[in-house]
Amino acid sequence: MSTYDEDWTDFTHTTRTSKVSAHELFERYREFQGFIAGLSRKELVARRWLKTVDDDSPLATIFFDLPLSKQPTLFRKSAKADENLLAIWQARARAEAEYRCLAEERPAFTGLTKEHLRKLTQMSVDPQVVRELPTILANFGIILVYVYALPGMSADGAVFRLSTGQPVVAMSLRFPRLDYFWFTLLHELAHFVLHVDQLKEPVFFDVEAEEKDRAEKAANRLARDSMVDRESWRSCAPKYDISDRAVHTYAAEQGVHPSLIAGLLRKESGNYKRYNSIINEHDVRAIIFQP
Repeated sequence: MSTYDEDWTDFTHTTRTSKVSAHELFERYREFQGFIAGLSRKELVARRWLKTVDDDSPLATIFFDLPLSKQPTLFRKSAKADENLLAIWQARARAEAEYRCLAEERPAFTGLTKEHLRKLTQMSVDPQVVRELPTILANFGIILVYVYALPGMSADGAVFRLSTGQPVVAMSLRFPRLDYFWFTLLHELAHFVLHVDQLKEPVFFDVEAEEKDRAEKAANRLARDSMVDRESWRSCAPKYDISDRAVHTYAAEQGVHPSLIAGLLRKESGNYKRYNSIINEHDVRAIIFQP
């Protein structure tokens, strides 16, 4: 037996799912460090993952929150880069959610309805409400955390449960637009309305991807229906009058922020050059992280 094995034979580390030997843990950490070395330190500082370019300690801490036994290929050369990024991002989101769960008392989650989503969406008329949403959703027993996307990551949000059963929505804020923020949030919350009992594993959402999964398509539909009345949307004025004024008028009728309507119209028409002044009026990241 090698000196290394003699020194570490009796040591094991318990991950979220099972025990991992010290030797395996050491090898996995070396692989993790190799992957981390490829990430831009300046980007990580800009995205609030690190305080300085020389400080790796927050990332090392996240390593011990990774579900290594369930994803044995993480950080190996054969693993896709995005899988590694998602694993790290979700580990940080989970750690932050667990801290919130311990630090703040909140009621048990008893369910969310379509009516709840509609009322929540109507709060979008005030762009500043995004700062208050973690507190608002805490009243439903839902933990909402904002964790900046890692460079190159393709997920906009995720839903999962803590070991306590507490539901979590994590938002990556990959884009700063208000319409994007609200659609992502409503899509994630729709999972808790439509099939909360099926959320055995984390579910990630990429707003730019074409959804083929039935559950994801259903979540998209409910997110849209929470923004606008389905019947009125089919023949609403902005579909024929493409002026900003028509968007503002219809948004007022629906009781939502105009950027939500502009975003839906851009998506449906495939014309992403329209309504730029409405879409880019507010920067969600700046609102959330303002001093």
